[in-house]
Amino acid sequence: MEADHSRRSIGRQPNMTHRTVKSLTDAAKPEDLFRSQWQHNRTSVLDEHKPYLDERWDEGCTNAWKLWEENVPSGYRGSYGRAGAHLREKCTSPWPVTAQPPALRVVTGRLLSRPETLTETEQLRLKAVLANCPDPMP
Repeated sequence: MEADHSRRSIGRQPNMTHRTVKSLTDAAKPEDLFRSQWQHNRTSVLDEHKPYLDERWDEGCTNAWKLWEENVPSGYRGSYGRAGAHLREKCTSPWPVTAQPPALRVVTGRLLSRPETLTETEQLRLKAVLANCPDPMP
């Protein structure tokens, strides 16, 4: 835009509101134009549960419905759609998704613990490990 035009005169030409003209002229780079009010510091009911979903995803569980069902007992009150959308982002991520196995120390600790002392989450994780490990005894 030319420097000798005011924001008001710029807004009159294409019939834009003063707020639109202000956001366009204040943008330092094109990416600034794509930020909306919903992208700044907005919290979600899923935020505190994302680490668990991400951890389970990294362990190899990519079934969104199963992960949602596992997350409900831990206090998640959001919809399946919101959790599924978070996991779909992982599917469409440009970075490769690799399942990282749990640490040997963690698995050993769960195997050697009494089942009744494990939390529900730890029991589910142990079951997932055992389901993916072949039985060494024929």
